[in-house]
Parts: sequence; C-alpha cells; structure tokens
Amino acid sequence: MSVFTPVNAAQLETFLRRYDIGSLVHHQGISAGITNTNYAFDTTVGSFVLTLYERHSESALDYILGLQHHLAVKGVACATPILDVDGLLCSALNQRSAGVIARIPGAVCKTVSSRHCALIGAELARFHLAGSDYVEKRNNPCGLDWYAAMEKKFATVLNEFDRQLLNEEIEIYLQFPFTSLPQGAIHADLFHDNALFDCDRLGGIIDFDYACYGTLIYDLAIIMNDWCLQADGHIDPQRLDSLLQAYHQIRPLQSREHDALPLMLRVGALRFWLSRLNDLMFPLPGVLTFNKDPNEFRDMLLLRRDSPADGV
Repeated sequence: MSVFTPVNAAQLETFLRRYDIGSLVHHQGISAGITNTNYAFDTTVGSFVLTLYERHSESALDYILGLQHHLAVKGVACATPILDVDGLLCSALNQRSAGVIARIPGAVCKTVSSRHCALIGAELARFHLAGSDYVEKRNNPCGLDWYAAMEKKFATVLNEFDRQLLNEEIEIYLQFPFTSLPQGAIHADLFHDNALFDCDRLGGIIDFDYACYGTLIYDLAIIMNDWCLQADGHIDPQRLDSLLQAYHQIRPLQSREHDALPLMLRVGALRFWLSRLNDLMFPLPGVLTFNKDPNEFRDMLLLRRDSPADGV
C-alpha cells in the first residue's frame, strides 16, 4: 500500500453507517497506487473502494471528487464516488479525508492494442465534452509554476546537459499561448494503468489525483506518450491512428490543436521526467514511489525534440 493508514473492520463498519450501501462483509488493502491509502471492500449490496487521501487539500478534493461525480452522472466510464446520507463525497476517517468509490470491473491491460487506444480515445473525448460545463476550477498542480519551481530545485543537482535541456524547454513553454487552445477539465495522468478493461470493454478511468482545469490537447498527448509508445520510444502509427480517429469522431480536433501536438508531447515528457526525478531524489516520508526510471521520459523528451513530427 502506498501510504499506510490502518483501517480495521470495526472502524470501517462505523464509517459505513454514513452510507446506504449495505453492511460490510470483507475488506483488504490494495497494494497499487502511490499517494493514497486504498482498501477494497464488499458489502451485502456490492463492491467498493475506500480511499484515504493522504496529501490532498480540502479544495483539491472538492474539485477531484466533484469532477468524478459530474462525469459519472453524464455517463462517462470512470471511478464514481458514492454520496453519503448527508450528500457528501468525503468525510473524516482516522484523521484523513476519506471517500467511497464504486469498484470498476476489469483490470489494467498489460499489452495495449489499437482496440484499447480506440476505446480510451472515445472515452476521453466524452470526458472532455462532459467536463466542459463543470463549473469548479483547479489549477494544474504540475503547470507552469510547478515547472519553474522544479527548474530552481534541480539547478544544482542536474548535470550541465540536463540543466540546459530543462531550461530551454521551460523557456519555450513560458512563451507558448496555452490558453489560446481549448481548455476544460482534464485527467492529466491517463496512463494505461489508470484505466481498467473487462476483456475488450473499457470498465472505466481511475486515479483522478492530478485532474485539473487545463489544455485538452495536452491530455491527449499524455495518452500518446504512453498508450502508443513503441519499445524504441517512437509513437506507433497504428495505435495513434486508432486513438485520434476515435477521439475526433466524438470531439473533432481543431487545426490549432493538431498543430500544437508536437509541443504538447514534449510538455508531457518533461512533466513526467521531472516528477519521477523529484520522487527519486526528494522522496516524501511514507510515500512509495516504486523508483520509476526518470530517464525514460528524459530520453523521450530528447526524441520528441529531434523528431517533432513523429506519428503526428
């Protein structure tokens, strides 16, 4: 479990009195995840996940859980928070903010196919359309201010080449008019392990920790850098075509969005290079980072710079 906050059966039973979802039958910890404590549990009426949020502020949780509820009401396949008897999406448990999520059927796909890319492309388009009238706003926690902070943080620890790479990229991003592109609610972390599939059917999108108000095409670029990735770091044209066609059929991309894709791919690569590097070099107490290799995204950034038209 990522950050372990123990919850025993008696504590969970007491907490579940706030909900109209039956009586507790069984619960167990979930090992997946990085920043939250998660328990899977069954009741007499269904299967759910209890999430204790270890790091989010109250305002961030209001946005995240509110967005998930908003999307689910509009029919988007995603992790759906359950309202308690007072109409609240979260409340306190063991000195943490905690919420109950309906468990999504399926599992993470180990090998991403064109079929998977088409399904997630279509669902992301529905997500973006459904989130267009979500009135709450949350700034991107890994936006331009965050990049500037990372630039200062790594000024004395990166080698000269990497420091220059970081400085050059951030300078380009600071000058780019992101707000000239369509904006709205985005997931901002939709890697293939943040979606569950039941055979060839999309069960739903999970892990909204980085959801925010941002640039829609950036959300699509994050998917491209993961779901469509070949072993050599290039983008697989067949999976990319399936992704973009499925998205475009539901929410047609504007020409200016398509033109911005090469830069958005670089922005996405830099974001995960820096976040992984930060987790590796400055780990927070009690947070399991799995020591994911930051150089995977550093090398991707270099490749996206050298081959800006790769697959786009």
